[in-house]
Formats: sequence, C-alpha cells, structure tokens
Amino acid sequence: MVYKSEFLGIEPVKTLLIKLSIPAIIGMLIMALYNVVDGFFIGRWVGTLAFTGVSLIFPFQMVVLAFGITFGIGGASILSRKLGEGNLKIAKKAAGNSISMVLILSLLITTLGILFAVPILNLLGASVEVFPYAKDYYLIILYGTIFNSYLIVANNLVRAEGLAKIAMFGMVFPAVLNTMLDVLFIIGLNMGVKGAAIATVISQVVGVIYLTYYQLGKHTSIKYKVNDFLIDIKTCVEIILIGASEFARTIMSSVLLVLGNNLLGFYGGDIAIAIFGVVNRIAMLLFMPVHGIVQGLQPIVGYNYGKGNLKRVSEAVKLALISTTSLCFLGFIFIIAFPEQFIRIFITDSEVISKGILPIRIFFGFSFLIGAQMVISGLYQSLGKALPAFVLSCARQTLFLIPPMIILPMYIGLNGIWLAIPLGDFLGFLLSVGLIYIDRKMLNLSF
Repeated sequence: MVYKSEFLGIEPVKTLLIKLSIPAIIGMLIMALYNVVDGFFIGRWVGTLAFTGVSLIFPFQMVVLAFGITFGIGGASILSRKLGEGNLKIAKKAAGNSISMVLILSLLITTLGILFAVPILNLLGASVEVFPYAKDYYLIILYGTIFNSYLIVANNLVRAEGLAKIAMFGMVFPAVLNTMLDVLFIIGLNMGVKGAAIATVISQVVGVIYLTYYQLGKHTSIKYKVNDFLIDIKTCVEIILIGASEFARTIMSSVLLVLGNNLLGFYGGDIAIAIFGVVNRIAMLLFMPVHGIVQGLQPIVGYNYGKGNLKRVSEAVKLALISTTSLCFLGFIFIIAFPEQFIRIFITDSEVISKGILPIRIFFGFSFLIGAQMVISGLYQSLGKALPAFVLSCARQTLFLIPPMIILPMYIGLNGIWLAIPLGDFLGFLLSVGLIYIDRKMLNLSF
C-alpha cells in the first residue's frame, strides 16, 4: 500500500528539513502570538498590573500545554515510525488514543480548575492588586482548555504525516483571528483582560474546526474508525512513556514559573514579576522557531528510523543542530545588544524598562546553547527512547535550575534568581552533549 508520507524516506534530507521546518517555524511563531499578542495589548492598553495578572496565568496554561504535548508528541512519534514500517493499524490506534486521552484529561482539568480557582490563583502568586485581573483572565481561559489541548495534539499528528502546511495553517488562522479580536475587544470595546481571554478561546475553537476537517478528510493517510478512539491501555502507556519527557519539561517549566513569580514577588515585588513576564514572552519569540526546526526534524527521524535508514537520520540531526544553534546565536546577539527595545514591545512603564535591562541580559546569557538541547531531546522522542528524553527534560529544571533559584537569592538577592537561568542552560547543554556523544555510534553520528 502507498502512503502519502512515503516522501519522508525518498526526498533529499536537506530539502525535507526545509520543507517541513519552514511551515513549522511559521506556525510556532504564530502560536507564540497567543500569549505575546495578549501581553502586548494588555500591557499597552490596560496597564502593568493587568499585564502582571495575565502573566501569572501562564504557568496554568503550560499545564494544559503539557498534556497536549504529551499525547501529541507521543502519538506522533508512534504514528511516524509505524507509517515508516507500513503498520497503518497501529498508527491509527496511536493517533485515535492520543485524541481520546487528551479530551478526557481536558474535561478533568476544567472541572478541577473551576472548583479550586481561588487556591490555584493564590498558588500562582497573585497579590491583592493583581488578583482581579488574574481571576478574570483565568476563568475564561479555563473554558477553552479542551479546544487548546486538542489543537496541540491534532497539530502534532498532522505534522507527523508530513502535512506541514496544514499543521502550519492550523496555527496561523487562530493566531491571526486572535490578534484581530484582541484589537476589537480590548481597544474597540474596552473589555480589558476578559476581552483578551475571550479572543483566545474563540480563536482556538476555529483552529479545532480547521484541523478536524483535515483529519477526517481525504488529505490524510489516517482514515479513522470508531475503534481507533477506544482506549487501549498498551497503546496509551507507550504514548505516555514517549511523551513523558516533554510533559516533565513543560510541567517543570510551569513549576519554575510559579516558583519564580513567588520568589520575585518576595525579593522584588510586582515590578519584578512584570519583568519576568516580559522575558518569558521574549524567550517564546526566540525559541519558537527552534521548536519549529525540531518539529520539522521529528517526522524525518521517526519515519527513517522505522525504515532502518540511519544515514538519513544522522544527516537530518546534523543539519538541525547547525541551524538551531545559528538561530539561537543570532537571537542572543540581538537581545544582548538591544534589551530596552525588546522590553518596549510589551511595556511602556519606565520603571519596568529601567529595571529590566540587566535581568534580560543575564536571563539570555547562555541562550545560544538552547538549540542543541532541544534538537537532542526531540531526537530521543522521535526514536521512542523514553528514558534519555525524560532525563534531559527533567535534569535541567529539577537539578540545574530549582536549587540555584532558591539558594542564590539568599546570598546575592534578586539577581540570584536571574543568574540561575543561564546556569541551568549551561549545565543542561553539557548533559545533552554528553548523552548524544555516548549514543553516537548507535545513530551513526560522526562527531
């Protein structure tokens, strides 16, 4: 049987990586606009306290993202490898179970989020001043959980088949609509943070409709049947094990944001939290294109590894390492050289700008090393190597970031929190390079 994804094992690797990465990069940049655009309009038209309140909800949104990514990456890894092996039955079961599980968990998250709204907002670090803004944004975003998580899973599954352009437009359409609705609701109708949240949820619904149309249409190799969506324990366990590394990374990133917000609130107040919100949005803009390259890499690796063609796997990994490192270094140069201009994208408050220049330069001190870490972690996910992928995801946050973030400010104050970030980046890079060096022969990598 001929599958639409066979081109992954035939076309030149360089051409494939470009063909799959460019739509993914565009899509990831557009996806970043969900939070970046909300922050831009709220920071400039509603105020610093509102911006801080919305920034505090970001860790919760990352929890939702974590579940979507877990089942999206886990299902996509199995899907691409099984298509490479010619096993369509297992490929369909993996994709269907990924969708079913994330929908079930989304309903659970929404229910618990409503029941425990106030404790969650307090845990996120909302002060008395920013609590009303945080609550308004949180409660509306919560109702979009099921659409957001499904959108993430569907996007990964579509991309795993090599349908990069469809996956890209699945993010472009919602993000463009979100921007237009932000202008209408925040500026035109003066709805504040509620308007931003409503715009986000509406745009996610549109994205779901678009991707569902393609998943059930003629453009895909996956012709779903009802049985594909019935939960199969063995399949779900494999999906979860593969996606666990990204789940751990995303959840720990959320924990770090909560911890960082609380520590920054203690050592520096709401201004420090606002700066943290700005640098995280800048980081999204910098690293989303890198995510795009990794996403372009993964179906190539998964399919060709399933085919047993390690030469193509090795070539794709090397190209991805070169391109992501170059991209991160370019971003590093611009951010270090023009920190004030980057802050002004989101905030016009002179105090935030003046106090934010040094933290930004510290925060991005070793950002040029992030690309290699992301490629190596994505490689192990694509290969279905759950343990090294999990180790890479967990070690950076749990071992290399959290302890310094807690300990350093005890001795050097607020700047100790900012210094913990580049320290974690450097140690995470050493671990990633060490693991890939050990496995270089298995993957036919010559370095």
